[in-house]
Amino acid sequence: MTNDSSIKMNPYINGDGQPELCQSITAFVDILGFKELVKNARKEKNSQELFMDFHRVLSTWFNREEGFSAHMFEMPLIGGQKDSFKIRIFTDCILIGCPIRENAHSRFSEGCIELYEVLRLLDVFQMEMTNNGYFVRGSITVDELYMDDTIIYGNVAIEAYEAESSKAKYPRIILTKSVEEMLDEIDKCFADENYPNYITEFLYRDFDGLIFLNYLKFINAGYYPFVDELEKHKYKIVENLNKHNNEPHLLEKQIWTANYHNNFCKHAYDE
Repeated sequence: MTNDSSIKMNPYINGDGQPELCQSITAFVDILGFKELVKNARKEKNSQELFMDFHRVLSTWFNREEGFSAHMFEMPLIGGQKDSFKIRIFTDCILIGCPIRENAHSRFSEGCIELYEVLRLLDVFQMEMTNNGYFVRGSITVDELYMDDTIIYGNVAIEAYEAESSKAKYPRIILTKSVEEMLDEIDKCFADENYPNYITEFLYRDFDGLIFLNYLKFINAGYYPFVDELEKHKYKIVENLNKHNNEPHLLEKQIWTANYHNNFCKHAYDE
């Protein structure tokens, strides 16, 4: 099913070269309205232009994520760094699986490092997609998963998909109950070590009680032009508010994003 190089790099292949279900931090993300974009592009005979733009944005995502790779990724290599996580992209859906490594970091609670990896990866992804006009929603969960270049198997993928489609609702990536419970344990571990929990900076609790990814937090990273990126985010929201002004079911999603943007500016960066 896969070549030798892919098997060696796949974290879901054990030391004996056998496929193995692993307890994993898993994210399922969907691009809102993408199916309509594809249909309209085909109708207007500009499918190649849409594909190239989508290809560019995904490639930029990988190129800018310095925390996971020092190499430049092209589209055929997406998912190439498999030693800590694996990624599959199928049209408008992205699945990320990050197996929890046993006793890898004894000072931290189980899953802490892996959850942080996934949050950082998604931070860059959501910001890059949104600032290029692709609004996304999704969920992060934890359970058993197996992934290779052909097969995706596990309850965690089902749970992540169901949470994305039934609970996320707005352009946000939420935590499921299983990850919230893990986060509680991580909190206790940080408190015991007398350290601040750096993971919570990447999270907000929403009006409905759900915790979601605070992806704008990442634009203050040193290699990002902070004000430029924040302005791009604002203008894309304004553009979509005007575009969907007469479509209430779409407008409410853009109003949610506008409120998130304003709250971020108000509470995180007053100046």
